[in-house]
Amino acid sequence: MNIEFYDYGVTAKIIVTCWFWEFRRYCRVVDAALFVAPEVRHQSGGGLLMKTVITGKTVPMLRAFKVAKQEAAQ
Repeated sequence: MNIEFYDYGVTAKIIVTCWFWEFRRYCRVVDAALFVAPEVRHQSGGGLLMKTVITGKTVPMLRAFKVAKQEAAQ
């Protein structure tokens, strides 16, 4: 699983990618990130390689990134 954070000043982007066989952990990570920052937008897609792009303001995105990294480590 790969979680990347990009800061563009006022806005930020988190990209979560993983393979299909990690689907359960992938869903848990994305759901946890969206739960702590409900004001962000997300777009998911993929087949064998799953990818979700979460965008929003920087402060909620930092919270979401922190929680996503914690969930991925479990």
